[in-house]
Formats: sequence, C-alpha cells, structure tokens
Amino acid sequence: MYTLVEKIRFRMRSMEDAFSVGYGHLGDNNLHLNIITPNYNTEALSLIEPFVYEEVSRLKGSISAEHGMGLKKANYLGFSKDPGLISMMRTLKDVFDPNGIMNPYKLLPWKE
Repeated sequence: MYTLVEKIRFRMRSMEDAFSVGYGHLGDNNLHLNIITPNYNTEALSLIEPFVYEEVSRLKGSISAEHGMGLKKANYLGFSKDPGLISMMRTLKDVFDPNGIMNPYKLLPWKE
C-alpha cells in the first residue's frame, strides 16, 4: 500500500519543495495520500493526476472512503467504481434527494 507514496515521491523528485506522506488505517488497508507544495502548482498536479487514480484502479482500490468524494473528485469515481454501481448510486440518490438539494455535486458526477 505504501508503495504508492514511494511512487509519487519518485515522480515528483525534481520538485525540491514538494513533500509526500501517506498514513492510513491498518484494519481496512486504507491510505490517505498527502502531497504538499508551498503553492498551487500545475506541474505537481500533472504529476499526480491522473496517475494516482490509475494506480488505485490498477490495485482495485477506491479513491474515496469515509469522507465522500468532494467537489473536485466526483468525476474521478469511475476509476474505482464500475458504471453499473455508479448508476445504482445515482438511482438511490434520486430516490432520497429528487430535487438534488442535499450536498449537490459532492457524491456523484453531475448528471447530464
């Protein structure tokens, strides 16, 4: 699991001001990957995304756990959940929130 942190560190080795660390939950094999740069940096972002999502998909992991997807990550759900499951999630969301007013955009990709 921690090899993802090592791979990120290797990918970002040219960025001296970048810092990467991982911590998690031993019981459920959960990794929280934290990558820090002094400022928003498009070069760093290009080294991270979509690499991290592709690695998580390859390892049959999930890109989100107990905290949900968030505004910026909902469209990456397909890296770790198949279309049928996303469709089922959308159906359940529509049943319990037909007007889309509960946490809009934060769990599923915005529906067309």
